[in-house]
Amino acid sequence: MNDNPINEANEVREPTKAQKVAETIAKRFPNAQVEVRVNKWGRERVWVRIPREDYKALMRFIKELDGEAHYSIGIEQDLGDELGFLSHLAIHYDDAPAVSLIVDVRAPKDDPVIPDISDVFPIATQYEREAAEMVGIVFEGIPDKRRLFLPDDFPEGIYPLRLDDKGIPEEMVHNAGHPYYIRGGAKK
Repeated sequence: MNDNPINEANEVREPTKAQKVAETIAKRFPNAQVEVRVNKWGRERVWVRIPREDYKALMRFIKELDGEAHYSIGIEQDLGDELGFLSHLAIHYDDAPAVSLIVDVRAPKDDPVIPDISDVFPIATQYEREAAEMVGIVFEGIPDKRRLFLPDDFPEGIYPLRLDDKGIPEEMVHNAGHPYYIRGGAKK
């Protein structure tokens, strides 16, 4: 450590693993929004917002960066006019700590198509199936379109986690014996 505060402030620091991954992705995908965020525990995470046209190419690139990349989870979102799908991955975990990576891809509700990535990360199929039935994202090329959680006789075109008119109507929730209305609060 340098005792001179002026020199210490001017010290050039090596980029972290997360910063290096972010720079590499940003160079390869100039249309992506890439940033490194620090969570409340001081841990860095790389966030990538990618146009859906580049989503599959990005996921293949991540696999090239680390052949042992770990796909942790996919999370669907209703974002108003868009539907979103977040993928969490861990890469370079052989040299702890791993780089935590969030990939955010979105599609407009009137064209909710996102490319399937199960040929790159086979485990993604289960999360894509969940997102398809819960918010209505269509994963182009998904090899298994069966429902994951909802029964086969559940009405088509109704998505339990949608916040618009395609979500579960209150009378359907009431008839199911659910103790709370989705939008109306507690039952009276």
